[in-house]
Amino acid sequence: MHDPSALFNWCTEVTQDSDLVFNPLAVEASHRQFFRLHSNTNPNRRWVAMDSPPELEHNHQFLILAKVFADHDIPVPTIIDKDMARGFMLMTDLGDLDLAQTYASPVEEAALRAAVDTLIELQAVQSRHIPPYDKARLTMEFDLFEEWMLRQLLGDAGNDLAAKYATALAHTKNACIAAMLAQPQVCVHRDYHCRNLLFNQGQIGVVDFQDALVGPGLYDIASLLRDCYYQHAEQTIDYWLDYFLSRSPLFNTNDFAATKSAFDHTAIQRQIKAVGIFARLHLRDAKSSHLRWITPVVRSLITSTGAYNDTQDLHQLLGELLPRLEDNLGAIS
Repeated sequence: MHDPSALFNWCTEVTQDSDLVFNPLAVEASHRQFFRLHSNTNPNRRWVAMDSPPELEHNHQFLILAKVFADHDIPVPTIIDKDMARGFMLMTDLGDLDLAQTYASPVEEAALRAAVDTLIELQAVQSRHIPPYDKARLTMEFDLFEEWMLRQLLGDAGNDLAAKYATALAHTKNACIAAMLAQPQVCVHRDYHCRNLLFNQGQIGVVDFQDALVGPGLYDIASLLRDCYYQHAEQTIDYWLDYFLSRSPLFNTNDFAATKSAFDHTAIQRQIKAVGIFARLHLRDAKSSHLRWITPVVRSLITSTGAYNDTQDLHQLLGELLPRLEDNLGAIS
């Protein structure tokens, strides 16, 4: 990551304001770093600055998709200026109230409604610049769980589980991916969760969209409702899934149970991937901030995998994993 002073100096030049105030934003799962800045002499002049190492991040795709989404009236930040060689970007500020902060608050319903409505609009985006979310990529993502959670994070105990449940993992992986590929394929944000959605004056702002693909139509609604960072009550999930289906032209609303099954299988693949990524962040990237989310996500997976015959094997694996995982994470902390 660059020395922040280089980014600050660049922002001063771009804004022609020598009295800027910089506040770092929370570090997420990528190599990027964000700052909210405003003019000390005019607090209404506000921006977000991004330091995104070009050798590690998809900066060109970020720029391309920013234009694609803006052209389709999706509320994404406007890029004011950029230095592609250094990975610097200055963009408009969509606000500082993310969806997570609206949960369990008086504006939760309005925020979720806006998020679902925006998702319906996002799914209508079509562009040759958005690649397919194919079987190979879905498979690779599922396999992150075995590699980084079981074998790398848990070591011998995880290797034993991986060997014991090898057939089970393959069976569940195939069932989830088949359910995902059978869905209508649309524009998918791929990280449509509470930290990447900003609620401002009744509207949703969408960030972190550079990894968008054309994929399963239930993927983003699964990301939103089976969020790795917030566990909604099951009745809340059913309510908003039903609302989504009533607004979407893609699905048969006469068979909610079948659609809920496809939704849950999609969520299982996503959450299994997330657990693997959270372990990898700790082990490979020395970022331990996401370790605390692993246990809640595994508990969520235990519940969802217990509901279907073709995920029972993974349900048993996760049941054996949980106490070992809690011991391991307790030792790390």
